[in-house]
Parts: sequence; structure tokens; C-alpha cells
Amino acid sequence: MRAELVLDRMPRFVGGAPAYAYTVNGAVFPHIEPIEVAEGDLARITVVNRGFDVHPMHVHGHHVLVLSRDGVPASGAPLWLDTVDVDPGEVWELALVADNPGIWMDHCHDLAHASAGMMMTLAYRGVTTPFDPTAHGNRPE
Repeated sequence: MRAELVLDRMPRFVGGAPAYAYTVNGAVFPHIEPIEVAEGDLARITVVNRGFDVHPMHVHGHHVLVLSRDGVPASGAPLWLDTVDVDPGEVWELALVADNPGIWMDHCHDLAHASAGMMMTLAYRGVTTPFDPTAHGNRPE
């Protein structure tokens, strides 16, 4: 399974108000499509930073294996991380083993960026929740 996350900054509505938002694939939370996996999948994730800020991207409940950065394959010992600092203009290729079923937050660990839209989920097929992110009044920050 493959996924591409294009990180950027653009005008969007965040929490019902206009903002210069942090986006993933042009959308903001809760409107970003989740990365959907099945237990046992090996997910290949491309992360592209088109913006001007560093984005420390973090997937809860998992580690990612760095395959390459800017087209240069990783070398030496395998590099497993829980957070990847994606600098402006960089492209990272990552692998993730879907071995921890649930619905997991995937977000920029700069919480100002997360609360301005750069949050999404990694969701396992068949796992559901009654939680509605638009109906509770809770704010991420």
C-alpha cells in the first residue's frame, strides 16, 4: 500500500474560521483522508514538504523505516524513527509495518502546526469509533 502526504500552507477554514492553515494534500483536519491500512500491510509513505517550515511528522503507535531522503537511499544500519523532521523542499520515503491495529493520530509535532490543520489519522480497516471530531467542542490546542 502506498500513500503520499504533501505538506503545505494555504488559506483554508480551520475550526470554522478562515486561516493560513497547515495542510496535508491540500486539506486540514478533520477533512484529510486517513492513511488506510490492513493489519500486516507494509505501507510505503512519501512525505513531501512544499512549505517553508520544518514539519516533525509523527505517527502514533508505530515507527517508520527511512528508505530515502531526497532520492538518496538510506545506508548503513536501518534507521527506525517515530518522528521525521521534514525540512522545506525535502522528500522522504518511509516504510511502516501495520502491526498495531487502531485509529492512530498522524500529525506535525509542532503543535501550532497541528492545531492549524496538520493532523490526520492512520486507520486500520475494520476498526471503528463512535467519536465524531466535528461534534464535541474539544480543541486540539
